[in-house]
Amino acid sequence: MLPRFSPALLVAFFCMGTVVAVATLPLEPAAAQTQLVPAQDAASLLGGQRAQGAVIWSHGRSLQKECSLVPTPEYIGTFRAAGWDTFRLNRLRADDVLPASAAALAGEAEALKHGGYRRVVLAGQSFGAFVSLIAAGRSDAVDGVIGTAPAAYGSAQSNPAGYGLNATRLYDLLGALRRARVALFFFEGDIFDPGGRAPIADEILSAHGLAHLVVDRPAGLPTHWAGIGPAFATQFAACLVAFAADDVASGTLNCRSLAAAAQRPTLPALSRLTSLPRGDSASVIDLQIGRREDIVPAVGRR
Repeated sequence: MLPRFSPALLVAFFCMGTVVAVATLPLEPAAAQTQLVPAQDAASLLGGQRAQGAVIWSHGRSLQKECSLVPTPEYIGTFRAAGWDTFRLNRLRADDVLPASAAALAGEAEALKHGGYRRVVLAGQSFGAFVSLIAAGRSDAVDGVIGTAPAAYGSAQSNPAGYGLNATRLYDLLGALRRARVALFFFEGDIFDPGGRAPIADEILSAHGLAHLVVDRPAGLPTHWAGIGPAFATQFAACLVAFAADDVASGTLNCRSLAAAAQRPTLPALSRLTSLPRGDSASVIDLQIGRREDIVPAVGRR
């Protein structure tokens, strides 16, 4: 059951969720109907020479709604405040399929990099997280991916026999990444999540030597749609900006050390930091507000 929100946000929530049936992906994707648009006032864009980098956010997919109409998540605004130019890739649902949409997104990332942006980060919710990961596997222009509640194969209710692909296909995508750092968020009570994805994602990214954060069921952020709202931005936006901006990340990364390096004192307080011998290194951070949060490290240098 969804929490109480305004009608506009409820429409956004339905779009953030993925309600696509399992289908065989075409070998040669048809061109997707996409449009890269600013996620901020166009007059405020700094351009490739002045901005810290560029972020492209990708929305979810619904069979009932045009998700290109949903609001951009609040955490993207923190990138804008930190001197990044922010964009979104709007896709029409009629031909919004993973291969074509990812190809279009990779092309936009390459165009931004050729336009002078030092860093290009792809951020996505649900289906948009899958699109972002595929694009990062296709193009070296992508420096980072932020994926909240990644899913592309339905939920436990809409596709009980096949929604496990939200795990197995995710692992395939992580294994195919070339160089991008990755931040992944999995939420309590996500009906699109088969469960247990965080530790396996950590192992895959560690084996590939990619800088990464894996945040598993953070306290106070339930449901598939947790990454859309102000509570997520309050807890993680500043950390994600610091993560995306660190060009030489290596070793153990977590939100506390990133915040210190970026001199961002507004992050939530942390009650304990403990190193664990998983792989080369790992960190488990307990937030003062409650549930344990696994923020998993980078191993090696990207």
